[in-house]
Amino acid sequence: MKQILNENYPLVTIITPTYNRADLLEETIVSILEQDYPNLEYIVLDDGSKDDTVNLLKKYEDRIIWASHPNMGQARTTNRGFEMASGEILGTVSSDDPLLPGAIRKIVSVMVENPDVLVAYPDWDQINEHGEVFEHIDTFDYSYVDMLRWHHCVPGPGALFRREVVESCGGWNPEFRYVADYEFWLKAGLLGPFIRVPETLATFRWHPTSISSSKKGTEMAEEHIRLIDSIYDLPDLPSEVLRVKRKAYSSANFI
Repeated sequence: MKQILNENYPLVTIITPTYNRADLLEETIVSILEQDYPNLEYIVLDDGSKDDTVNLLKKYEDRIIWASHPNMGQARTTNRGFEMASGEILGTVSSDDPLLPGAIRKIVSVMVENPDVLVAYPDWDQINEHGEVFEHIDTFDYSYVDMLRWHHCVPGPGALFRREVVESCGGWNPEFRYVADYEFWLKAGLLGPFIRVPETLATFRWHPTSISSSKKGTEMAEEHIRLIDSIYDLPDLPSEVLRVKRKAYSSANFI
């Protein structure tokens, strides 16, 4: 899906990596295609699914850009999407986390009004496997130091970011299976400001087979520690970041 209708609207590319989510993917696809933003490119990448995902994508092939490849993991699939994207502003939307109406237009409007902002993120609803809301999340106003020392990923579903973030950070690190998105935000936060959009514009779906709920254990726990290692291995960190190093490790160990 690529519509260049008005040069006053920056082109936005949404990327959805998917793996064996044919039962939930269509709801997400429709939620993007029905956005009221007029300059949108939508890329859906199948990471070697064994269900009916490919047939579903063919159903929408006149409205989306899609491809299927052998399984290589979420981070590498997301990075392939970054390479394919044409937009000035990018976003990743998980295959089971539909956006709410008006999300892209409202978030982009905030970014246009604040040209120094690199990342904008909304509040969101947590939904179950049936799409029913069971918890509302008001996100925190942005502070890089707080995100690091609390070990809390502030940008959640619905976050959009400028292309320069990917160009500077190099995309998602495939060495991380569970926390690649958080590592991406921590690197991005060293580049420039983020902003909260205090409206409920996205969803996060909890269900027993989601990667965030089904794979918790020693491997995931160790990734949280390696994540903090990777940040403090970076050169020329600001003094305020260095000051919270012990707290950052403490919080990561607690999590």
